[in-house]
Amino acid sequence: MQDKTNQTKLIASYFGASFGLLQIVDICIDRFDLPVSIINYLLFAIAIGFIGILVYSYLPFLSQAEKSSNKGKKSLLSVAAILLIFILSISNIFLFRESNLSDIRQEAYSTGFKKIDDFIASEDYLNAFNIAESYYKKLPNDSLVLKKLNESSLEIDIRSNPSGANVFFKDLDSDDWKYIGETPLSARIPGINSTARGYINFKITKDGYADYTSLTTAGIIKGISLRNELNSFELIPLSEAKPNMIYVPGGYTKLFVSELGDLNAVDLKPYWIDKYEVTNADYQNFINAGGYKNQIYWDEVVGEDGKSIIWEDAMNIFIDQSGLNGPSTWINGTYQSNQENFPVTGVSWYEARAYAKWSGKKIPTIYHWYRAAMRWGESSAICPRSNFDGAPSEVGKYNVLSYYGCFDMAGNAREWGTNPHKNGYRSMMGGGYDDETYFFTDNYAQHPINRYKTNGFRCVIIPDEETNLVSADTLIQSFTRDFYSYKPISDEIFNIYSGMFKYDKMPLNTKVIKDKIDINEVWYKKVVEIDAAYGQERLPLNIFIPKNESPPFKTIVYVPGSNSITTRNSRNLTANFFGFLMRSGYAFVFPIYMGTYERGYPEFPNYVENDSKIYADQMIMMVKDYSRAIDYVEEQDELSNEIYYYGISWGGMLGPLFLANEDRIKKAVWQVAGLGVRKTRPEANPLTFLSRVNKPVLMLNGIYDQYFPFETSQKPMYDLLSLKEPMKKMITYKSAHSPPTSETSKEILKWFK
Repeated sequence: MQDKTNQTKLIASYFGASFGLLQIVDICIDRFDLPVSIINYLLFAIAIGFIGILVYSYLPFLSQAEKSSNKGKKSLLSVAAILLIFILSISNIFLFRESNLSDIRQEAYSTGFKKIDDFIASEDYLNAFNIAESYYKKLPNDSLVLKKLNESSLEIDIRSNPSGANVFFKDLDSDDWKYIGETPLSARIPGINSTARGYINFKITKDGYADYTSLTTAGIIKGISLRNELNSFELIPLSEAKPNMIYVPGGYTKLFVSELGDLNAVDLKPYWIDKYEVTNADYQNFINAGGYKNQIYWDEVVGEDGKSIIWEDAMNIFIDQSGLNGPSTWINGTYQSNQENFPVTGVSWYEARAYAKWSGKKIPTIYHWYRAAMRWGESSAICPRSNFDGAPSEVGKYNVLSYYGCFDMAGNAREWGTNPHKNGYRSMMGGGYDDETYFFTDNYAQHPINRYKTNGFRCVIIPDEETNLVSADTLIQSFTRDFYSYKPISDEIFNIYSGMFKYDKMPLNTKVIKDKIDINEVWYKKVVEIDAAYGQERLPLNIFIPKNESPPFKTIVYVPGSNSITTRNSRNLTANFFGFLMRSGYAFVFPIYMGTYERGYPEFPNYVENDSKIYADQMIMMVKDYSRAIDYVEEQDELSNEIYYYGISWGGMLGPLFLANEDRIKKAVWQVAGLGVRKTRPEANPLTFLSRVNKPVLMLNGIYDQYFPFETSQKPMYDLLSLKEPMKKMITYKSAHSPPTSETSKEILKWFK
């Protein structure tokens, strides 16, 4: 048994050391932004240690308590006094920390939350997350801080096959990767549950495997984690990887590109695509190996006059600036000094094909190219960061990833594709360094003999068992139109066309389907049916009514996007996307137009214009449905007769049809709208009616829109709209087909008010 004085000194020393350690840890928590829970674990360890010291020091002593009871009591009192002093000291630490936390909480509530909200409004989720996370580390039990953390990030389960891989993410404009753990793991990723908001770069690495890199969002990563079977990221062993190529999983591939949206989805086998555009050095190897001297690599060459060119004569066409075989941008059979890693440019489709055959690869089809380039709306992240700066650059210099990890899919060099066009041209994707950014999302083609200075390419390896290659290499109808040459119709012609949209007033025969469906604390839904203005059809109306405002409500009648054509169930419409309208006191009417939702029919499968009578009749029925919805509004005491038009995408594109043929509309918003170039009957063409719109129109567009390119679709629509500013207004955002809702909602409310 130890001497009692030594026992007391031991305990006092233990508490003193513990107190000092707690102070050091407390300082480290603040300085290095460590989790506050560390101090709780340390206290638990100190308590365990104290019990151990008691057992070591006093249990032997207690067995002799009868012999030295008085001294034992004094010793225990000494220990109790030391313990009390220690507890008081610890309390001071916690009181001081609580005081600091109160200051942090006050800062978060007064200024921090606003900074987070501002970053979220500008879709800068990474900075919003960084601020929210810093508060959460200090205030883990604060529900409001947790709310902001959840608004700026998603907690996601991330798995890889094989496991044990390292996971990173980074801001698109940063070179610094943030390590978040080893798979499988649960981690927070900045962003929201969206596939087109909050883009980040994402990377998974493991020794012996090719890196997985992607331009993606937290919503996409979460979607992968929730799949039933393929819920992990598949890593490719280095032994199976192709040098400087990216593995692209197979699957149904739809083209989200201007004027190609009506092409069928194609089920592709997995394939490989070049990570970078083919470089000058790569192409020099082809020339040095006799590429221009071996006819086996070359397709039959056809001139711009449609006549075949003898191979030997064609080789005399494919020469550089000094007369030697090679790209049109080269001199003396080689590229400019120090440009070995620049993309080869100035090559025809035939030269690109010859190189691909020589290298054992192929030129990609539009399906293979666009699948690797763009999942859906990444153009808003890719285009402004890519090389459209007027001069070529080294491949990869701009450090802009695609969804599957390719570089320079937009800008730097235009890239040849295999798909033939009906005009004899071949597909050309991505745009070159001297093109506009919308070339990335536009349907474009050139004659295969064209050797423009930005013409380049990349290659693919498509498996021999690919059964859908012919479908992927489909013939494309090229559509172009000079909108500015269009001449407005006369009054006489307009009266003829407009008469097709008129009908005799008739009773509504209203039937209430659902009188009041509670959506949330702000609005409820009412569903009614009325007689349509044609045939024996009934027109369903979904009406969303504010709860916290007094009637009559100004009323917005909506025309939806093309997803309404392929969706067959409207029962679950909640109008959550339009909540800002109900919160501002507007009623929102969502008709189920002919051809949409449950009223779809096989002869109208998609939104793409055509010159059939079926398509023209479809447009006429939709406008009549809109007018009948206004008939209903006019009979309701709770709804004001001030009618506002709101159309998104397809609904924006069709806006001129509605505004020119329905004079009860007060104002309109056409969101992500543009003109289509397909031929239609004149009575069904929005272009016909642009000059007849006489109500104020606000257009809200993304300059990187993949459906309605800015220069060739959006701008002509605005320019040809027969209104003078400020009766018309156009606002563009640096986005694709999905401008930030926080910004568009503000502009819409200002416009309607």
